[in-house]
Amino acid sequence: MTNEHPLTYSLSNAYPNPFNPTTTIGYSIADDVNNLNISIYDIRGRLVDRLYSGIKSKGEYEIIWNATGLASGVYFIHMLANEFVFNEKIILIK
Repeated sequence: MTNEHPLTYSLSNAYPNPFNPTTTIGYSIADDVNNLNISIYDIRGRLVDRLYSGIKSKGEYEIIWNATGLASGVYFIHMLANEFVFNEKIILIK
């Protein structure tokens, strides 16, 4: 986390992508959020991992997602912060 206070909500491109077995997911929040949710879904829309759910102060953050134990394939990062919704496609290659 940095001390910078972003002016927008965003979900940065995960890196590396494609990845094996970990990828770093960056995001920023412009205001304090009472209900931030960041989840990973498979290609069929099934929830495979909930990375964060709860209150978060404004700022810039990173989460490292470890997909050990999951099959190769396409996954989606889904971020919901207040009324803002973001999605990103990521590819796990083993």
